[in-house]
Amino acid sequence: MQGDKLLFAPDMDAKLRQRELRAVAAQLSKELGLHFDQPVAGEQISGICRRRVDTSSGSYALVERSREFSLVPWRPELERAVGREITGRVRGSGGISWTFGRERPGPEIGM
Repeated sequence: MQGDKLLFAPDMDAKLRQRELRAVAAQLSKELGLHFDQPVAGEQISGICRRRVDTSSGSYALVERSREFSLVPWRPELERAVGREITGRVRGSGGISWTFGRERPGPEIGM
């Protein structure tokens, strides 16, 4: 045995973070009555930024849609978006390019 070193597989940290995220998502799913949807690279995500969720491995934004929610990496600029519509595209690196509010105006009603 070589001292007291712990040996981890190169991707062990990522696996542990994913396991924790799934456990937090399962608990939130019960609380909210919504299905958890894990966004993948290239996917667009939109919904209401409800709140920040802190875990031991990091902070996430809870983005809610009508029947589901996602947990995405928290960024400080999301603080002012809580309660508002946000849209983003998941990048391959795991980050997200965000747009706050609507990109284009909604339908107009003529009088």
